[in-house]
Amino acid sequence: MTNRQPARCPYRDENRQAADPCTDYLPLRGAEPIRWDEDLEVWIVSGFREMTTLLRHPALSAAWPQRGGTTLHHAADDEGRASEVVRRWFMFNDDPGHAAARRLVAPLFTADRLAELRPFVEKLVDELLDAKPDGLDVMADLAVPLSSRVICQLLGLPETVAPRLHDWAPDIAALLIADYLPEVRARGHRALGEIVEVVEETLRSEVPTGSGLWLLRSARLDGAIEAADIWATASLLIYAGFETTSTFIGKAVRSALHAGAWLGVQHGEPATVVDELLRFDTSVQQVARVATAPVEVAGHRIAAGDLVLLMLGVANRDPDVFTDPDLLDYDREIRRHLTFGYGAHYCLGAALARLETEVALEGLGSRWTGVVLSEPPVTRQHYGITVLEHLALRGAAS
Repeated sequence: MTNRQPARCPYRDENRQAADPCTDYLPLRGAEPIRWDEDLEVWIVSGFREMTTLLRHPALSAAWPQRGGTTLHHAADDEGRASEVVRRWFMFNDDPGHAAARRLVAPLFTADRLAELRPFVEKLVDELLDAKPDGLDVMADLAVPLSSRVICQLLGLPETVAPRLHDWAPDIAALLIADYLPEVRARGHRALGEIVEVVEETLRSEVPTGSGLWLLRSARLDGAIEAADIWATASLLIYAGFETTSTFIGKAVRSALHAGAWLGVQHGEPATVVDELLRFDTSVQQVARVATAPVEVAGHRIAAGDLVLLMLGVANRDPDVFTDPDLLDYDREIRRHLTFGYGAHYCLGAALARLETEVALEGLGSRWTGVVLSEPPVTRQHYGITVLEHLALRGAAS
């Protein structure tokens, strides 16, 4: 199958075609692959090879909420660094603590466990699509309910909790981006507090054997972790399992339509299609690290204490690594992209995100021979991040 064609925007005005909406930070690609930002006083990395090196570098710590900050954080009061729950997220910690916490919940994401979960995901996608036979909002009617119910199923949370994830996620996302603002801290801490309450309430009941909360409770009873570690790991999986996956499902559909490549979604190999969509427009555009010792890379010296922003979405469009990177090409042979990071902190839930997206795209592709937008996609700015809120589709029944 060949589907190499220039990306084109599905919504335009009379006088000009809108810019590629699939990446928020693509203009950075024209700059140096690593450069110092004088305004924020942080290093910005956009080159694929430089990023690969830095993601594995032992002197770059993932514990930036504890150790790093921009000038905006320095200007804020002393409370401006995340929350105790977020500080305990294993994604914001280094080995050996990171690896130990990650191992506790790794059984949730094995190939066998995800194979067992697939029928649940397929049934849920069918249920959601059956409810909207003539057209749907990809976000509200598919991506959001799918990802929220799947992560609740995996963790052992009641299904009634799933609708609350949509309210919690934006406040936690803002906390990770702009925790120097008092109102952001207040909303983010409230959301995390409500998650802790739900987790504690669920733990007082009979949680399913083998579920995420069952694994964490067992580790607590064995004395391997503290109660606060249960809250931290559960809230991380709730947030990441919902936010990143739901966002990517919406972006994947938008990207395929944007590139005029929906037929490729219907007829291509699902895993290959999803991998190229992941490269084309990732849901997590950047990750942060803080240097614990001087680091030499690409002729630059990162000093100890410097914050480093690794722009994953830009690196995935690096022309030195990917031929015609702005083309959505389902025949592309991808050795590696950086959507899920690289090295020890490679996303634990990557296979789950792939699974949900494959099933969602297969479900959409089998329902309609053709798909068109009912209206332009609706986005909003959320503390500097463009959020896809609505993606309304209609199609002809197959």
